[in-house]
Amino acid sequence: MRQFLEEIAKKLKISDFEKTNDEALKNLIKESIDKNLSLEKNLFNLYEEISCNSEFNLRIIALVNLLIQKIYEEKYKKLNNFLKFALDEFAKLLPIENISYMEKHARWNYLLLKVASGKIKYEDFKIKKFPINNSVSGEAFKLKKYIYIPNTQLDERFNKSLSTLPIKSLLAVPLREKDRIIGVLNFSHAIENAFPENSIYFLIFLSNLFSSLINLFNFYQEKANFNAKLLKEVEKKTIELHKANIKLYKTSITDPLTGLYNRKYFFQRLEEEFSRFIRYGNSFCLILIDLDRLKYINDKYGHLEGDRCLKLLGKILINFSRKEDICARIGGDEFACLIIGSSLEGATSFTERIKEELKKLYKKERLTLSAGVGCISKGEHFKFYKNHKEFFKKVDLALLKAKKTKDQVKTIEKD
Repeated sequence: MRQFLEEIAKKLKISDFEKTNDEALKNLIKESIDKNLSLEKNLFNLYEEISCNSEFNLRIIALVNLLIQKIYEEKYKKLNNFLKFALDEFAKLLPIENISYMEKHARWNYLLLKVASGKIKYEDFKIKKFPINNSVSGEAFKLKKYIYIPNTQLDERFNKSLSTLPIKSLLAVPLREKDRIIGVLNFSHAIENAFPENSIYFLIFLSNLFSSLINLFNFYQEKANFNAKLLKEVEKKTIELHKANIKLYKTSITDPLTGLYNRKYFFQRLEEEFSRFIRYGNSFCLILIDLDRLKYINDKYGHLEGDRCLKLLGKILINFSRKEDICARIGGDEFACLIIGSSLEGATSFTERIKEELKKLYKKERLTLSAGVGCISKGEHFKFYKNHKEFFKKVDLALLKAKKTKDQVKTIEKD
């Protein structure tokens, strides 16, 4: 056994291991493995690859990285210390007043309040135990799904002993470890109906992220033999965090209705493609599209039908575009495409095919679109533009001409 330990120590380049006994040498080897874990390195490489993210999402990613670092610090060896630091940091970023974490008692059927952060502190709670069969958090724990109460004063499930606290809106989200619920994260606010639907889904996503951090913390703190399983499990948890951060990034650049890119991301890519053309001469085309009769359909059939038309056009653009092309929804009924490396004829043909496919697939009414097309290249129709905004305005003028007669495709050079 001693010889095996010494061989590992040599490979890990541990100095002065000959002077230690077997138990001490085991601890030195474990510490060396921990220090060389690739968790932080992998996360750093991921963040380097992420671009065009919103400032808020970047701050969330930076916070996740900070919390992972804290897991390895002696100061946060106890779960409560780590949880308090984590919730305090999340409370600084989120537009909510209070966050609390409750955990299932090891033996009895109730939840224990572990940490509270925000305007309401742990000491402000008169009770620290919440029955699973008779509390909002307990019900979320039992049902394994989130519960949102827009007005606690009107909901009988809200514990009356907490009525002195400034809690009008309450969102309870269960935290998972695989198929097991380990606790509940509560978000609250002093005003009624403080969390709109999109905020609820974002807080649920952050709760899943928080759950992964707790799982990683618990795993790291467990006393286990140093072996391949340690590295394998840490890498698995790291992949979960990678996926969560990637998902966060995707939501920041995507239009939720159509699945296309959103306006902010599109204009950032337009500026990048224009700069690439100036520097390298790479050609690209800009297409601006407007649905002609969306207001009429909304008025006649309702906005759900109008949304169906927008989704249909989004699906057609996704199916007809290439991987390198950028298609986005930049307004209510306004869409835009960057067709990379295309000619004016190719971009015009692409737009005509989109127009005909929309007519073919939508049967309820005659649905048409108007479009403006412009291309930048060093070829026959080369024209210098001061910046990407000027180029966009030129194509937008072509779109306005097309909208006057409707169901038309106008180009900068020819029309």
